[in-house]
Amino acid sequence: MKFTEYLKTLFFLLLFLQFAPPMIKNIKKQYERLIVPKARVGLVEVKGILYKSERYNKYLNKFFKDPNIKAILIKMDCPGGASGTSQSVYNEILSLKKKYNKPVITLVENICASGGYYIACATDHIIAAPSSMIGSIGNAFQYLFQLKEFIENYKIKYKTLTAGKYKSTTDPFVDITPEQEAMLQDVLKDSYAQFTQDVSKNRKLSLKTKGEWAEGKLFTGSQALKIGLIDAVGSPFTAVQVIREKALIDEKEEILWVKPPKVTGLATLFGGTSEEDEGSMFSMFTHGLYAFLENKLVGKRIT
Repeated sequence: MKFTEYLKTLFFLLLFLQFAPPMIKNIKKQYERLIVPKARVGLVEVKGILYKSERYNKYLNKFFKDPNIKAILIKMDCPGGASGTSQSVYNEILSLKKKYNKPVITLVENICASGGYYIACATDHIIAAPSSMIGSIGNAFQYLFQLKEFIENYKIKYKTLTAGKYKSTTDPFVDITPEQEAMLQDVLKDSYAQFTQDVSKNRKLSLKTKGEWAEGKLFTGSQALKIGLIDAVGSPFTAVQVIREKALIDEKEEILWVKPPKVTGLATLFGGTSEEDEGSMFSMFTHGLYAFLENKLVGKRIT
């Protein structure tokens, strides 16, 4: 055998050794549910400041539509963010729940505030640690830096041309007018009304008492339980028990947490990323192989 053929064989052997472990691991995970009874539960982590909804909505849709997933757990550690993003995820959860009738639980360890709570109130059950931070139901506009005097102190001239007397409202180098400030206050007022109405509807709280549970107030988990903002104080163990109850999962069944798998190594050369990429060659190959083997195995069991 020629030296080049040895190199070629060695290359394909190394390639196989690189792909074999994750491939075998993936197939093993897929077949565990056929061998050992396990209940699959989707896990979505909402962390940090909210500014984009695409990722959350993508996996919520995936988990709701997957008939093998019995419930969804949202692990919340969020201080809030853009109101449009939180409202988008909130509406997505309500729409998917209505269509697929699958329980969604929220678990809070540290903070579930503002936009984070907006998302949580769309779920069926909220569990939080007793000392966690809950609430901050309100709206704020935090982009009104006034820097006109600052640049004037440095002899800097600034001039802007606008069409429409409200167009320069958020320009930090131009003084805001009373009319512009009133417009922003109306926007905040309307956004706040939407927020409180949605919380009131989903948490069965009266808008007449929103001074007690809204107005931007922050509560501990224990305080939030007393006024109805959450359903229980507890831990991951509590969340598992609630999931079993709502999704009718037997105590003998082990819960298998399903979240986006990570693709590493040479798999990234074929279109993989740090998260699952359904369009990658590696992902399509392993899913196709699993589907083929499952059909063979299930077919044999039926006959």
